Amino acid sequence: MSRIFRHIKDGFIGVFRHFALSFSSISSMMIMLTLMSIFMLLNENIIQITQQIEENVSLYVQIDSETTKEETENLKERISKINGISDVQFSSKHEELELFIKNRGDEGEELFGGFRGEDNPFLDVLIANVRSGHNIKNISKDIEELDHIYKVSFGGDATQTLLDVMSRVRDVGFIFVVVLSGVAIFLIANTINATIHSRSEEISIMRTVGATNWYIRWPFIIEGMLIGILGSAIPILITVFGYTKFYEIQNIKLDNMFQLVAVEPLIWKVSLVLILTGALVGAVGSLLTVSRRLRWTR
Repeated sequence: MSRIFRHIKDGFIGVFRHFALSFSSISSMMIMLTLMSIFMLLNENIIQITQQIEENVSLYVQIDSETTKEETENLKERISKINGISDVQFSSKHEELELFIKNRGDEGEELFGGFRGEDNPFLDVLIANVRSGHNIKNISKDIEELDHIYKVSFGGDATQTLLDVMSRVRDVGFIFVVVLSGVAIFLIANTINATIHSRSEEISIMRTVGATNWYIRWPFIIEGMLIGILGSAIPILITVFGYTKFYEIQNIKLDNMFQLVAVEPLIWKVSLVLILTGALVGAVGSLLTVSRRLRWTR
């Protein structure tokens, strides 16, 4: 146990012995982890909003005007059996006209009220709700092949475009984090390298008395982990307080259809990932440097 505490003590001493180099490493780590936090939060909300959009995607199936009620019921049953359809609802041409007039506001009645009755130009429709927006194009083609179909409309193109854009955002974020992780490892390696150089005489004595390479490595690995943990402090604060405030502001502005991911437990999951990533990147940077400098044959 005393050996562990000694390694931890030496790690703290190493951080503050070359504080200028340590600070540059901590700053780099802080930037990297802040961007990682932003992209993790963004990714979680992209997934949720995309799912919310997909759950509200529907196929608007217009039926030929000469289709009988019996044929319409049969068509509704056949559509409901298509893989990917969650439910199908019927809306008459009269209901469609009333909805159209209502959506036009005050001028709707004046401009289109005269089309009620025999002059109604609308068609009966079947509104088919789908389980996922990803398959909507294939489902649409399956419905178009059925009898008595006049036209099938949907918002699948917009949904697919959104999914593609969000996927690119996640890819760009991942690349940024990887690049910045490399920079952080490089700076931590320089910090550890300077520490090893300043303690070269001490390391030589330790070797002389029989200390193993791993005994020598541990203080430097702990030093790198401490740099990573210190670098995660501000990103964690930004994650906890920043996302909480952003959630409160944006959920007031967003439509009820779109809700951001709840603050808890998301901020704690992201914070845990940040501190573990900081410690891991710091440990890797230190281990690579120490292993390279301590290669020797007894």
